[in-house]
Amino acid sequence: MDKAILKEHRIHGNDSFPLGTYTIEHEAGENILDCHWHDEWEFLLVTAGKATFQIDTAYYPVEKGQGIFVNSGCIHAGYPLQNSACTYRAIVFNPNLLCSTSFDPLQIKFIDPFLNEHYTLPAFISGKEAGESEALLYLLNILKICEDLPFAYELTVKAQLLLVLASFIKNHTFHTKTIHPMHNRKAEQLKTILSFIHENYSKKINSNEICQQVHINESYFCRFFKQMMRQTPIEYINMYRMNMAAKLLRDNDQKILDIAWSVGFDNLSYFNSVFKKQFQSTPSEYRQKKSRNP
Repeated sequence: MDKAILKEHRIHGNDSFPLGTYTIEHEAGENILDCHWHDEWEFLLVTAGKATFQIDTAYYPVEKGQGIFVNSGCIHAGYPLQNSACTYRAIVFNPNLLCSTSFDPLQIKFIDPFLNEHYTLPAFISGKEAGESEALLYLLNILKICEDLPFAYELTVKAQLLLVLASFIKNHTFHTKTIHPMHNRKAEQLKTILSFIHENYSKKINSNEICQQVHINESYFCRFFKQMMRQTPIEYINMYRMNMAAKLLRDNDQKILDIAWSVGFDNLSYFNSVFKKQFQSTPSEYRQKKSRNP
């Protein structure tokens, strides 16, 4: 199974300045962020509402004014929290943006340990620990600069990123990254499993097919998946299918029956029931609401 299905290949920024910023708004009940991973670093700030964000096997409830940091290669996702709406802003960038092209003692001392993953920034940025409120202000500065795009904004943004890193380093609010081999193995298994689901959600999927991808038995698979994702496999598959159906309902005028078929349901009544459970409205109601509020 090609885990590239799960890996994000979006280009953030450009070759000379590999950084992108994004604003994402979700209504109550909508999925926040599909499970995926990428090589870039990401800071994500919640600016309204709240949500639960997953980073590998850890889950963090994040509210307005708080954020998360996603290191390179970490699986991450977002889920509704207490049926709240959520707006968040993301800064995604190649960490090599922080590097010098020539010998730099400061880079060797302060930056390379993070790039080499000897150290890592805290995954949850509450704003309460030393240096965190300072870092959040610098991140907000970056978002504003990338909106206004003043002359030499790239240089200013790079300076702000270095200040973010410095705020954690000088306050010793970073962590030594010690990953047990078993954690690596589980993370790779999860990437393989999720990639298979994302590639095959439009078909019938049974647990035996998934188990064959990672060479484990069905009994262990169900326990493993629930431990890693806090959902049963069928709950996750249905959630992902409903998210794909919601996109189709928003983006085209296909018949609802055809959409149900295209996301792996052969029973329209069951599709309607699962959709309403996730979005608190029927597919037709959801489409009407989205057409009124594009």
